[in-house]
Amino acid sequence: MENDWEFFVDAKQVTISSLILANYQKLGLTEEELVLFLQIDSQLQAGKNIPDIEKISQAMGKASTDIYSLMHKLVEKKVLAINTVSDENGRETNQYSFKGLYQKLVALKRQEEMTTSQAALSVSRAEIYKSIEVEFGRALTPMELQTIDMWFSQDHYQPELVKLALREAVLNQVYNLRYIDRILISWEKQNIKTAADAQKLLVKQREVKAAKWSKPTSQSKTKDKPEIPVYKWSNRTEGEH
Repeated sequence: MENDWEFFVDAKQVTISSLILANYQKLGLTEEELVLFLQIDSQLQAGKNIPDIEKISQAMGKASTDIYSLMHKLVEKKVLAINTVSDENGRETNQYSFKGLYQKLVALKRQEEMTTSQAALSVSRAEIYKSIEVEFGRALTPMELQTIDMWFSQDHYQPELVKLALREAVLNQVYNLRYIDRILISWEKQNIKTAADAQKLLVKQREVKAAKWSKPTSQSKTKDKPEIPVYKWSNRTEGEH
């Protein structure tokens, strides 16, 4: 058993990103091309600058011509690059690189993230339309739908920001888009881009208003003071002490 274990240790391991295994079909690779990538990359990781095609041919059970054909497909798909480089003595050798594969993988993940973000944004916009209709208690007119669409397409307001402006309109019992539009324009002039920034501004405004209402006026201060009776000492009778 110990010798068997040493056999596996001596064989060494090949490192491969799980992202490649999970997305090779999305990257346009067939199963044969994936196996060829593993074969070539394992030799590169082992320190070989030029892969042993005969060894790969035996491992995959294919003729050398088929292996070269598969390699050509990888080059066409910009997954594999074979560049000619010169050493210190001017001797030219081929250099194998899978940099293109990793670049395609990064581009794929970015595209998926963008698609997910756009889908989430679309849902948020749909929620805005529905929320306004619910608060207004009626269906939106075509003109109102166009106005809301312009908030997103031309003014580039975030759905969360529009939702917060809607909440402010409802709190003030004003149920029209003009009022919401004035709120959004006011925030834009104050360079407020996110709902978080708008929320901070609203909290500050309410604190200022609360402080203003709680501050007593000079008249109220006078009224709050207890009345002090005034005695005219000259009018006191002689019997008073």
